[in-house]
Amino acid sequence: MPQVKYIGNCAKTDSVNGVGLCWEPGQIRNVTAEVAERLLAFRDTWAKEARGKAAHAEPIGLAPAEKPVEEPLPVVDFHAMDKKTLIEFAERQYNERLDKRQDEDTLRHKVVALFSRHEMPL
Repeated sequence: MPQVKYIGNCAKTDSVNGVGLCWEPGQIRNVTAEVAERLLAFRDTWAKEARGKAAHAEPIGLAPAEKPVEEPLPVVDFHAMDKKTLIEFAERQYNERLDKRQDEDTLRHKVVALFSRHEMPL
């Protein structure tokens, strides 16, 4: 288990992706090999320490990567809309003028297609 010493002059929170620890001047920590590799790349800030000076503790590893949060899709109840509302929705939301002579089901299918094209991720 590698040990890393912070050799800076003031308290610091490291900015290494996946680590983010707060360090005091002269502090020594037990870290995993991967964390040691990332920190020791900055030789002006951290140094490899001889074994035995840090308190015996579990090595500090990288933080687990955050999973991206999926945005919920917008919910629109097209079946609750009448013919007039469907035409107004298409014009307001997508700047599309639909033929008012078409029946309600045809207009609903066209508005759903517009919604799918504009709102659904690829």
